[in-house]
Amino acid sequence: MVRRVFSRFLLNFTFRRVYYLAGVRPDHTPYTTIAQPMDSPAEKNSRRIRLAFASCPDYSAQALRPALERVLTPQIEAVGGVSGKSVMLKPNLLAWRKNNDPQAVNPRFIVETARLFLDAGASRVAVLENPAVQTAPQVLKAMGILDELKALGVTAANFGDYKKQPPLDSVCYHNLEIANEFREFDFVADLAKAKTHGMMTLTFCVKNLFGLVNGGDRLAWHLAVGRDYDKFADMLLDLYLVVRPDFSLLDAVTCMEGNGPGAGTPTDRFFVAGGTDALALDHDAAKILGVDPATLPLFRRAAARNLIPDPAIIDRIGDVPVCEPLALPDQPVMDMAQLHLGVGIPKHLQKILHRALVVNPKLDPKKCVGCGVCVRMCPPKSLRLVNGRPAFDLPHCIRCFCCQEHCPKGAIEPRMTRTMRVLKAVDRFFRN
Repeated sequence: MVRRVFSRFLLNFTFRRVYYLAGVRPDHTPYTTIAQPMDSPAEKNSRRIRLAFASCPDYSAQALRPALERVLTPQIEAVGGVSGKSVMLKPNLLAWRKNNDPQAVNPRFIVETARLFLDAGASRVAVLENPAVQTAPQVLKAMGILDELKALGVTAANFGDYKKQPPLDSVCYHNLEIANEFREFDFVADLAKAKTHGMMTLTFCVKNLFGLVNGGDRLAWHLAVGRDYDKFADMLLDLYLVVRPDFSLLDAVTCMEGNGPGAGTPTDRFFVAGGTDALALDHDAAKILGVDPATLPLFRRAAARNLIPDPAIIDRIGDVPVCEPLALPDQPVMDMAQLHLGVGIPKHLQKILHRALVVNPKLDPKKCVGCGVCVRMCPPKSLRLVNGRPAFDLPHCIRCFCCQEHCPKGAIEPRMTRTMRVLKAVDRFFRN
């Protein structure tokens, strides 16, 4: 078992980098931080939200094109059009192993969406993603649509410009490092697959934003969160608040049920959906597919953080589908690291991996003045002053880096382990 885990670990990290994981307050309450110069969540939530639904019997162009028009046109109208603007498509491209693989957005869904934006006057459309092992162009080539996209003038690339994001008000995590390319586009379109998930139960558009997190960081999240799915849900909600996709599209023509997100069973539900708010769309999609949103970690945390959009500002266009409920995965009992790697990890090995992969706060004693602000701001109280300097209780540190955020002298910084630096170099070698 140990040999199997270790071999999977090495294979996984040949292609995936790990930088660092930022933690969350133990009670999941939001931090108050500096807001970015963009619409606040409150301002965006005060606008009317458009959700649209359309039946779609299959992925043929004759069926898919009009269905996507019905759900995308209201969204384009809501932003005043896309003529002369650039659009980034972020599809769910976990992998592509066979025709009609239900773990990824269908290739025709991607092509027809790109066509619609181009026909609406978009000056530039690009597909960006960070698949599990392959690059985005490799997955699109395996799907058989890379050349077709190129012929349309649609570029494809992996995310690569990962940067720490200036946190908005109401986010929970202080060191959220994600792909910064989305800021280079006028609009972001989130193309998600409706499928089950061994941890989150069901995943749609908000979970698809996890693809903006660096590949190796994803395992670091899994190792650090363990079975606390609410923490993971909070991180997904932070991504939603930071990225705020302008267009959200859901591929539910063929869904995945059972043992998702990678090994479930394809099942047809014959509809597509779209909306100007990813969280609102996901909330409706969960109900359509037979799950009470209140039972899911994502919406439980969204409700606790007052992020669920007011039903009074939601306009629904088209006929809301009536579907058979999806067969859900068994009650989650696995660690997130097990879900990520596909194998169980013995507890003693988990501790070793945690020490090797999760970034720690590091003190620069030359800058520290012993003011104690970091101690006062530490949510789990894992800091104390010893001889006028902060001492870190790392086994109890949740890596929220509030100490770094509030240090007036900049004396604390996240520090990657040597193992993480080596894995980063290996990943860069193979990606190039």
